Amino acid sequence: PDPAPDEALPAGALGFEAFMRDVGALLMGRHTYDVVTRLGAWPYGDTPVLVATHRPLEPASPTVRAVQGEITALLDEALRVAGGEDVYVDGGETVRAAMDAGRVDDLVITVVPVVLGAGRPLFAGVTRPHRLEILSHRDYGAGMVQLHARPR
Repeated sequence: PDPAPDEALPAGALGFEAFMRDVGALLMGRHTYDVVTRLGAWPYGDTPVLVATHRPLEPASPTVRAVQGEITALLDEALRVAGGEDVYVDGGETVRAAMDAGRVDDLVITVVPVVLGAGRPLFAGVTRPHRLEILSHRDYGAGMVQLHARPR
């Protein structure tokens, strides 16, 4: 049976742990970093995290460091740090910039049936249309759906 709408899914239910096994580094925006640090335990373990910011940064982990620059340079640095593994790009502004630069290979988008009423839209503000090919989708119950897409 599907979990109740307010019932937490068990650890690993959305495949995050399996997904992270192929990630060599993260590049995220400052707002996303600030949100993640308020959620509780650091979810990224020893994976290097590069935070795009112009403000002073208090690292939540020894693996966190601030970076600045144009998106292509930031992505190049994240790829170097990842050492041949995947780079996980997170945060609306950072994802949009990476998409507009043509530097996104895959998207994993989890739709959660909650309207926040506030927040930052993931795709609002891209500078051009982006056609996507849906490679797969998975229903996790309780209205949650995960899409795996690739830019065409």
